[in-house]
This record gives sequence, C-alpha cells and structure tokens, in this order.
Amino acid sequence: MAEFVNPIGKIRGKYGNVIGYVRKNGKNYCKSTELKRKPNGEEQKRQSVAFGTAAERKRWLMAAIRLGFPGGNGYPKGFNGFVSANVTNAVKVEKIDPEAPVNPSKKARREFRGNIDYRKLRVAAGQLVPPSVSAEMDTESRKVRLASPGRQLESIDCFLDDRIYGVVAGVRNKRCCVVELGTRGEAVDMSVDFPENIEADEIVVYVFAASADGKDVSDSVCLHVSSDEI
Repeated sequence: MAEFVNPIGKIRGKYGNVIGYVRKNGKNYCKSTELKRKPNGEEQKRQSVAFGTAAERKRWLMAAIRLGFPGGNGYPKGFNGFVSANVTNAVKVEKIDPEAPVNPSKKARREFRGNIDYRKLRVAAGQLVPPSVSAEMDTESRKVRLASPGRQLESIDCFLDDRIYGVVAGVRNKRCCVVELGTRGEAVDMSVDFPENIEADEIVVYVFAASADGKDVSDSVCLHVSSDEI
C-alpha cells in the first residue's frame, strides 16, 4: 500500500494491477492486486508434486531435520528449511503420460509423479565445511561402519569442536537413525546397526557437521545409496 498526492484530484478504481482508493481521512492510497495465474497449469502441478514429494519425507527424517536445519544459516528452521533445500534440486518431476495434454480438471498426482534423488537429498544445509567421513556396509552383521581420521585444520567455518552426525535411513520402510559420531578434532570409528526392519538394499547414509552450539551446520554428504531403484 502506498500513499500519494495527486494534483489533479482523487484517483479511484483499478488500473492494471493497481487499485486507487480514498480513505476516510481524505488521503489517496493505492495497492496492488495479485497477478492471475493459470489455474491447474503444468507449472503449478509440477510445483505441487515436487513440494508434496519432499514433504512426504518429513515424518521419517524428522530426527535428522531437527538437527540439520536449526534456522538462521541461510535456510528456514526445521521442515520448511528441509523442503527449501530439496524441492528444486533433489526432486525430479515427470509426466506419467508424456503424450497426454495437461487436464485442468485432474489432480496433479494423477498426471505427474515425483522421485527423490537420494544422492542429492540434503538432511542438513548450512555454512560449515562438511566433515570427512567414510562409510562401509556390512550386510552380514547388518552394520554401517563410519570412520574419520579426525585431522583437520580450524578455519572460519570449520572448528575442531564441531559435532559430527551420521544418518542411516531406510527409504522403503521409512526408518531413520541419527548418531552423534564425535567431533572433528577426534578420530571416529563407529558401527551403527541398521534400523529395525530395514534391508541392506534400501539403506542411504549421510553425514554432516554441526557447530558446538547447534546454531549452524554443514551441508550433508551422501556416503552410500544401496540401490538405484529406491
């Protein structure tokens, strides 16, 4: 809303996407109207499906999201930050029937589907340097071994007391285990059991760093994706 003085008199009515009107105080004001968007068009449907696909991961990844998106580091806090970091880069939306024209009367999910690229998915996003950690899978003992030499120089966005977290998740049964591995300044060698009812061919593993006060984090790094089909 804007107040203005017009030497030729009061302005009322709509001009393009601007509405002029006069308040009781006699002053002239104007405000903008929302630009009309084509309802249920392809772009809107793709956006809706991408958002919904990312949002579906909210419940089973929430233990990681709470730590990985503390807010105030370039991304909103919690779930909104997770969606913001992933809806564009980690979600691929494709048309179910590429030859069929978009039908405005159909729901988006009936015409489009979204797929997560777990290599690009971020369970944390921030300004710190990502940690240097390796992962090894032992399907026989149902464990993931996470290791780090713990040797790294401090810098403006990398501190020896940064905490390192590992995330082991199963994408079919939707289970997630978050483990604090230690700090950057110490060697790490820890084995994490697969969460209950998760098979080896559906495991994804991420690591990320968080500042000692938890107010900033690094981007997460995907260390392992078991299957190209998940």
